[in-house]
Amino acid sequence: MKWWRTWKTLPVYSWVKAAKHYKEGKFETAAHWYERGLKRHKNHPAELCARLDLAYCLFQGKKLEEAESHLKFVAHHMPHSKEAHLRLARLQLWTGRSLDAAWTMRRALRSSPHEPELVAFFMYSVLDNGGPKYLLKEAIDASLCIEEEAEFNLLLEATKARVSQIRGKGAGAQEYLERLAGNEKAPLEVLLIVGELAIKDREIAKARRYLRKALSISPDHPRVLSLLAESYLQSGPFYNPDYAQQLVTTACQNTNWLSPREMHVLAEAYYHQEDKISALIIASKAKEEGSRLLGTYRDAAMLDRLIENLSTGTQA
Repeated sequence: MKWWRTWKTLPVYSWVKAAKHYKEGKFETAAHWYERGLKRHKNHPAELCARLDLAYCLFQGKKLEEAESHLKFVAHHMPHSKEAHLRLARLQLWTGRSLDAAWTMRRALRSSPHEPELVAFFMYSVLDNGGPKYLLKEAIDASLCIEEEAEFNLLLEATKARVSQIRGKGAGAQEYLERLAGNEKAPLEVLLIVGELAIKDREIAKARRYLRKALSISPDHPRVLSLLAESYLQSGPFYNPDYAQQLVTTACQNTNWLSPREMHVLAEAYYHQEDKISALIIASKAKEEGSRLLGTYRDAAMLDRLIENLSTGTQA
């Protein structure tokens, strides 16, 4: 009866069975039944919901590119779906393609221009990519159009504070960011912003505190793992390149070796271990993946310098 009330059709046995396995956490088996149902019931009213669940199952099985293709299909056919666009953007950020995520959120905002969560993710993705300026301006303009009565959004507040810092108007912004990150409901992205800033400021103990909190939210997230790895590559009492290499290798594996940023950090870890051959191989692969990005890899200049140093060292 519930199926009939929702979809006005007879139940699709394959998807009923898939949903059962999904709830039990048997994602590989669930994916099999979702795919079987999609082959037999094209253009079914429940097709897009089945694809959303299938995408999650494929993500759990580290079939990231297949998962993305289903999310793109749903986002295209459901342009008003906030959930489809957010899931797609999160997956694109997971694999180090922040500009793709920014464009995904930009498309989502066409249907819901004043939705705080969408604006927040748009601005976060643009900031993570390091621009371009015109998209950052669009994100800022969108944030200014949000109604005052809208629900308070921690990520939106954090991205606005980060923009103020970048523009040199951030008096008190760092303290505000840390207060946001200290909120018990702080989302993963806020913790990543503050953790990365702490590493840049060489405040390693502080960075670890935020990143451990991020780890409790998403223990397999590549960015969390690679930032933790970076913290172990900083000189001082926390320096441990062996552990850094273990962490960031896991991060690279979790992206299916698609993220140039995570591979860049892995190359740095090998460099710190004086394994220049491995460092050069990984750095070159990072550059190759970076060239496939929609835009330019944010730290491309630093990666090029690393490759140049490694090439000189290995030739000697």
